[in-house]
Amino acid sequence: MKKRGTIVTLSLCLVGAAGFSALYAVNKVEKAKEQQERLIDLNEAAGEEDGDTVKGITKTEDKETEKAEAANNADVLSESEAASLKDDKDTAKEEQTEGLVDASANIKPTVNFTDSDALTWPVAGTVLMDYSMDATVYYKTLNEYKYNPALIIGCDVDSQVVAAAKGIVESIDVDGETGTTIKMNIGNNYELVYGQLKGVTVNVGDVVETGTLLGYVSEPTKYYCEEGTNLYFQMNKEGVPEDPFLYLE
Repeated sequence: MKKRGTIVTLSLCLVGAAGFSALYAVNKVEKAKEQQERLIDLNEAAGEEDGDTVKGITKTEDKETEKAEAANNADVLSESEAASLKDDKDTAKEEQTEGLVDASANIKPTVNFTDSDALTWPVAGTVLMDYSMDATVYYKTLNEYKYNPALIIGCDVDSQVVAAAKGIVESIDVDGETGTTIKMNIGNNYELVYGQLKGVTVNVGDVVETGTLLGYVSEPTKYYCEEGTNLYFQMNKEGVPEDPFLYLE
């Protein structure tokens, strides 16, 4: 009887131990599960934070990129504006230069011979034939009488011919009667004509001062063979011949 009671007691102890072990195992599993779930939550939270950080970095980088692009655009715009301003300045300079060139081209030299002014002798010599528009004079070579609109001044070949007044060379032509001939505007509708020349030293458009060398006396043309070597010297006012001797000093 005592032995049976001992067995029963031992059995109860074993059953209790087994139950305790089972309970312990269940608690351990639940704790492990809770720990695992906590780790999962922590990982998810960490992932969200990382995502926010990445998004924040991306946004920051985007802003920096936008700023850089804006700066580049500003630089490009500034360069464009600077180039435009430079072009405008260059254009303004060119227009100003063209204006100056046009203005200088329109400025013509002036000469101002008046009735009270005097002429210097254009060549050293003697008068062979006087100016005569009131009466005809005899031309030996032509063997006829005709009006003479100029002074025929006898001189040697190669004699120097100088400007009798300041003037502008209007033309240099070869005439059958007067040979190489210079016409010079001396102002106020006065004009001087120098004929029977060679070795002309001036050009059309030149402004010539009084006493400037114009050229040299050549051999006479066939119209003045009998009269001899001479300078043909004519003065016109408004296209009408004037007596140059009245103005010579």
